[in-house]
Amino acid sequence: MQTKYAVVEHGKVYLAEKDLPKPGPGELLLKAEYSTLSPGTEWALMNGFIVPLPTNIGYSMAAHVVEIGEGVIDFKVGDAVVTTGEHAQYLIMHEYNCTPAPNDIDMEQAAFFNLAHTGMYALRRSGIQMGEPAVVMGQGFVGAMTAQVARCAGALPVIVTDLDDSRLEKAKRMGVHYAINPKKEPGKLEEVVASLNRGGVPVVFEATGARQPLEQAFEIVSERGRVVMISQVHGEDMPHYDDNLMQKGASLIGTYVNSKPFSLRRADLQIKGTWPPVMSDKLNRYVNSDVWTCDEDIRVFLDLVKYGSLNIKPLITHRFDYEKISDAYELVWKQDSSLMGGVIKWK
Repeated sequence: MQTKYAVVEHGKVYLAEKDLPKPGPGELLLKAEYSTLSPGTEWALMNGFIVPLPTNIGYSMAAHVVEIGEGVIDFKVGDAVVTTGEHAQYLIMHEYNCTPAPNDIDMEQAAFFNLAHTGMYALRRSGIQMGEPAVVMGQGFVGAMTAQVARCAGALPVIVTDLDDSRLEKAKRMGVHYAINPKKEPGKLEEVVASLNRGGVPVVFEATGARQPLEQAFEIVSERGRVVMISQVHGEDMPHYDDNLMQKGASLIGTYVNSKPFSLRRADLQIKGTWPPVMSDKLNRYVNSDVWTCDEDIRVFLDLVKYGSLNIKPLITHRFDYEKISDAYELVWKQDSSLMGGVIKWK
């Protein structure tokens, strides 16, 4: 069968066609519903900073299974899944690269799983406790998601900053307690932090895409607090941290999401009526909460959406039919600040 898919060359994205084989052992043939844009990562991809060009583009897809390959036992035809697949009408993915989605979930929201679990990893790494105040610097999609999962985890209050008033308005509608534009309200963040009467704030998430805000994060973090770096920046110097970080005994934590396992599977010994025990012929999903893999955090995000604890609809700013994917990526290339959550519709 044929599928249309997205190709990126320097500064532009266009649709092409290719033939797909039947799914092989352990593989799924998926029919796309929605895929999403990641303005930061995919801008870097369009510049050739990540892999050589031309190449495929896209890595956050919600789809349904239409055919399964030999040996697949965890999925069946008709199942809803999310996967890190390219933008395409149909695609083949290994079952290990797919996470099941509840069949009654809003698939448009589910398609944002990849950006969402990036914010969740930052939350896990912060070790935030219920009742701890948290500051999230930057309200792009990942920063906004970080603020929302911090709110779900019981952070009090949740304080966000951004230079874009429309993003701050969205954050307030979604339940944050303070939304501050540091350009229009210089000193306001420090004032709010001082009002907490804690000698600083225990957790600061930096998701601005710049390095200068780290200097402010180091200044407002409390003793033995945690500054969590979410964004990645090239070509900027790191701020000084000797006095305002080291002497506080505070920690600077990196949260590159691929620094944790995508999924874990366990091999188990079993007694099958004879002795000694023998190894099971099936690898089982590892689900204990001492290790939160990407796959497990994705499942948590999908459940937050399913059960109504999280609604990210306010963050979706642009929707494009797949035929208009070139227009969508023109906004990415121009770094249009109005593009926060972008969806490609494949139905």
